[in-house]
Amino acid sequence: MRGKVPDHIARIKQYIPGTPEEDVPAAAGQDKPLKLASNENPLGPSPRALEAAWTALKRCHRYPDGSGRLLREALSTHWGLSMEQIVLGNGSTELVEILARTFLGKDDWAVMAQQSFIMYRIAVMAVHGHFREIPLREMRHDLVAMASACDERTALLYIANPNNPTGTYVSNTALDEYFRQVPPSVLTVLDEAYGEYLQSDDYPLGLEYLRKGRRVVVLRTFSKAYGLAGLRLGYALASAEVASAMERVRSPFNTNRVAQAAALAALGDEEHLRRSREMNRNGLAYLEEQFLQRGLRFTPSAANFILVHFDRSAQEVYQSLLELGVITRPMTPYGFPQSLRITVGGDAENARLVGALDKVRAAAGR
Repeated sequence: MRGKVPDHIARIKQYIPGTPEEDVPAAAGQDKPLKLASNENPLGPSPRALEAAWTALKRCHRYPDGSGRLLREALSTHWGLSMEQIVLGNGSTELVEILARTFLGKDDWAVMAQQSFIMYRIAVMAVHGHFREIPLREMRHDLVAMASACDERTALLYIANPNNPTGTYVSNTALDEYFRQVPPSVLTVLDEAYGEYLQSDDYPLGLEYLRKGRRVVVLRTFSKAYGLAGLRLGYALASAEVASAMERVRSPFNTNRVAQAAALAALGDEEHLRRSREMNRNGLAYLEEQFLQRGLRFTPSAANFILVHFDRSAQEVYQSLLELGVITRPMTPYGFPQSLRITVGGDAENARLVGALDKVRAAAGR
């Protein structure tokens, strides 16, 4: 029947975002709900970005530069690449979708981790593609198994590094071994949405593999450490050939004037990025210490969130916290039915979270 939803679309489980603040009343004694569900930067955007956004907003009756030339020029200088190797997206999520539309046909396959960003699976299914999901190993991508799962039909392989929702990352050594094993025809997508937060010596920058000639696309975003989640701007770093193919599929004007201006200003504010990293590092240390003192299990994180494990349904804990005005994210859709993903906030926010968890555990007798 014409107009019927195709079977491959009907099989997709819709992505459910974190609960909006607007849907949650403030708890007694609190001015507003505390949202720790969507891995946003509690410091907010750079003042420079806000000023640039306001200036650009005054010209919102004009279409943006469809190529994002000024931002791409700045990114090319920042990363030492040519402009032709940079593709802008409406957040890095749109770039995940663009890659699927560009490189997957109905007979093509993608490989991804079983417990990683759900949009990889959705993007593949939306274009009639097929996918194999490889279970995590000790909460990290099993790159050896993922490389072994590739065959002549495999076009894409997605690696979130650090991984959402576990916050873990794969090391230089692991990624080197992966590239020795993966077939050269496979395009590897290194999703580094949380890459700015990771400052470890063994964290592998995807850009270095691109420079070595590996067939790789690196995804970055201004939504996390740069604090521009509401403006939706991400970008891909790729070979000129891959970037050109993506540009043929990318919608015109997919990134708006305000987002481009704010991202350009944010990129130049290194002090704000430093403060964001410092706040996150201190917040992680505080929360991990508090969780350890309370006997709460968690997965050590390299990102700006922590996966916390409970001895009962995560949905129950989520609902109890919600009644106290604290918004977290149950990870049941990711295969962790007893775990919450909790964003690292500022000092006062983290303390409020810990207090709310104490109340919830006391009420449950735990």
